[in-house]
Amino acid sequence: MRESRELNKQVKKRRWPKILLSIVIVFVLLIVAFWIKFGGQIKASIADGYSYSQRLDAQDFYPKNSTGIYGADNKELKRFSQSDADYTKEQKINPMIRKGLVDVEDRRFYIHHGIDMYAILRSIGSGIFQQRVQGGSTLTQQLVKNVVLKDQSQTISRKIKEMVIAQEIEKKFSKKQILEFYINDVYMGHATYGFTSASQYYFSKDQSKLNVQQVATLIGIPNNPVYYDPVAYPKRTLKRRNMVLSIMNREGLISKKTYTQARKKPLGLKISTHSFDNDISKNYAVNYAVFNATEELMKSSGFSMKYTFNNTDDQNKYYRKYDQAYDRAQGQLLNGGYSIHTTIDPEVQKQVENLVNKTYEGNDSKDKQGKLQPQVSSTVIDNRTGNVIAIVGGRGTSGDQLNRAIRGYRQPGSSAKPLVAYAPAFERGYTPQSQVTDSAVWNVTNWYSGFTGQTTVRHALENSINTVAYKLAIEDKQKSYYNDLAKMEFARLAPQDRNPILALGGFTNGTTTVEMASAYSSFSRQGNFVHPSNLTSVYDESNERTIYQNRHLKKKVYTADASYMTLNSLQSVITDGLGKAASLDNYQYTAGKTGSTDNNKDAYFVGMTKDFTIANWTGNDDHQDSLTSTQQGLPMKVFKAEGEYLVEQMKESDTDFKRPSTIKVSGKNVTVDNSNKKQTIQDVIDLDFEQFNSAQEKKNKDRLFNMDYRIIYHLSKKEEMKREAKVQKALDDYGTSDLTKEKQYSKKLDQLQKIRYLNINVKRQKAKKEFSTQILNLQKELNFQQASLAAEKDNKQLSKYQAEKRKIEAQRTQQRKKMVDKLMPEYEQQVQKVKEAYKNDDSDKEDQKQTLIDLMNEIRSYGGDVPDLKLNISN
Repeated sequence: MRESRELNKQVKKRRWPKILLSIVIVFVLLIVAFWIKFGGQIKASIADGYSYSQRLDAQDFYPKNSTGIYGADNKELKRFSQSDADYTKEQKINPMIRKGLVDVEDRRFYIHHGIDMYAILRSIGSGIFQQRVQGGSTLTQQLVKNVVLKDQSQTISRKIKEMVIAQEIEKKFSKKQILEFYINDVYMGHATYGFTSASQYYFSKDQSKLNVQQVATLIGIPNNPVYYDPVAYPKRTLKRRNMVLSIMNREGLISKKTYTQARKKPLGLKISTHSFDNDISKNYAVNYAVFNATEELMKSSGFSMKYTFNNTDDQNKYYRKYDQAYDRAQGQLLNGGYSIHTTIDPEVQKQVENLVNKTYEGNDSKDKQGKLQPQVSSTVIDNRTGNVIAIVGGRGTSGDQLNRAIRGYRQPGSSAKPLVAYAPAFERGYTPQSQVTDSAVWNVTNWYSGFTGQTTVRHALENSINTVAYKLAIEDKQKSYYNDLAKMEFARLAPQDRNPILALGGFTNGTTTVEMASAYSSFSRQGNFVHPSNLTSVYDESNERTIYQNRHLKKKVYTADASYMTLNSLQSVITDGLGKAASLDNYQYTAGKTGSTDNNKDAYFVGMTKDFTIANWTGNDDHQDSLTSTQQGLPMKVFKAEGEYLVEQMKESDTDFKRPSTIKVSGKNVTVDNSNKKQTIQDVIDLDFEQFNSAQEKKNKDRLFNMDYRIIYHLSKKEEMKREAKVQKALDDYGTSDLTKEKQYSKKLDQLQKIRYLNINVKRQKAKKEFSTQILNLQKELNFQQASLAAEKDNKQLSKYQAEKRKIEAQRTQQRKKMVDKLMPEYEQQVQKVKEAYKNDDSDKEDQKQTLIDLMNEIRSYGGDVPDLKLNISN
């Protein structure tokens, strides 16, 4: 038995090395796999980080030039005042802010060199073992992420660049400078950047005059400016402030008494209205341009727009993230440093607004807030480009800051039918002359009493028959209408909108005229959607880069045949149906659709020619009173006025919508002839996506290896070889000579960066990869040479420093010894006093004892050695 146990022990002993070896092998394989997958990305990110760092100087952290908005003629439409980001130099910053910020956000700030590995490991450990998140980023890293990279995405690439730049910044600037940059540039919510700006906004006072609890409130905000928003969430902010106060007390920045008193105080907000000229509510077109530019800045910072959600919780989480990102991005724009170029023609915008206001004259009741009723929104889109050429968000901006064209989500009523019911039906094989039945279905009723029985699709659309539209939507088992609306970027689609009731305009959250106009506009482009915008570009002057260029990219939503049949049927709405009042006197080929909601609280009309689309809405903001019959006709009346003006202004020729070659028209009959139609890629996808996808993947791989990539980039072999030769020549010219002086480093680094730029134009992937490897190796060699020079210099400085350090330490030791010698007689006397006090049971014996203890602690603090206090009074 004993022998058996001994044998088992020996087996287990032999097994442990094998187990450990297996673990090591698995770990190594995981590292290798990780490097194979991300190695190239990591190398490129490191190189990019060094490249960013070389360009940085102190000016990048100072206030930027004010942001300007320019019209289609490049004339300035608006220049924002410098946002309230008053820059405060380090010596004028409230010391409590400087010290408190470091204590709370980055206790090892003065120790680390941009990255705090201790904090990173602590963060990882906290996440694994305590299931709670702790930040591992230093103040320097936060500065890099928010000011240099302006990138909030959670990617390996961004994190690596951030870490590289953070270390390089620590070499370029002192800790005082870095802290100064952070305090002035950190985002503080409500479009405010920096503590000076936030102090003025939240407390209406200069940062130097803040009391302890106000300082603690501001220090608590940067951790999450939306979650700890003092205005929106005062209770959260109060808890956060008190936690900051607790840390300040723990670190000895404030006393226990101050802490106890401060935590009992309320937030004491005194919100200050902005006094600078950053108002974007007085011009609907400029307001829309800022909205678009803000969203493009969000995208450039890593935010992904979403239009479909699994459930309401997911949707609400997304909206919270969106609001946070939007607030931050708009603050960046208003804070300065951008040029926003637009398609705005001030004259066209002015004329459209005048036409809207003139049409609404005589409809001037007011609601409880004193705003005019009924209200209006109107969006005009150029079908040729997808540009928004005019936008009206209400009946004037006096005391009314809401741009309803982008913020006024209301029900579109029957104007949703072409998008949800009819275009998808035409894609499934229906034609305008197809027979349908107007009969009872679910609890859907028509605007007239009863049902008309057998009718055509065209007649049903002309007369806005609800039952037919609902039945057509029910037939769509895949609910393609929901995906179509998501493709066309209807921003407030709810999960429960996967419902045929959408065909009648029953959206959970409603739509805007921008969304409706851009969706209808897709019909004029053979079913291709273009993202609506009035921007041409957004340029980041600080980093000298274009962050957005409007390329009018098309996204296929409907087929060309279905789009034309929809337009052809919508023309009948104008000529024979409910839209006759919208007919243009100077143009005959007009299409459109009316829309109204229950109890006539909303009225819609979307109309179009081949060159432009207009969506108009009217209703009361309070959604209480119904519109009169005259008011219900205002959207069509406005369209008629706008449309006749635009036909003349755009010099539109009186010609019909473009008809696909597969469509045959005979009177009101429209048929599709596919006999000579070639199968398109989209057709292949629709028939068998998996087969198409596999074939396409193989084709793409073959293209890359067989150099057919030239077809994509339209390059000849001669042109490609020319590009590669430029890179090779630049590499040859670079040379590999050793650095002899540190100043040569920047010059060599610039050379490498120029070679990288040349390599961007190389499209042959094999050559591009080889060049990238050479550049990276040269970068490593250059860094090594620079590090060697720096080390040699550091060794000399270190030797000098060590000598000075020894001298100072010797002086300090001597001073401490003098203090001990000075205090020892006083200590001996106090020992006798304590013994006498205890022996006589004097009333001040405890005070005498405390005085002795204080003396002992003081002597020990200077390195003196005194025994622990032991009182034996009996002797």
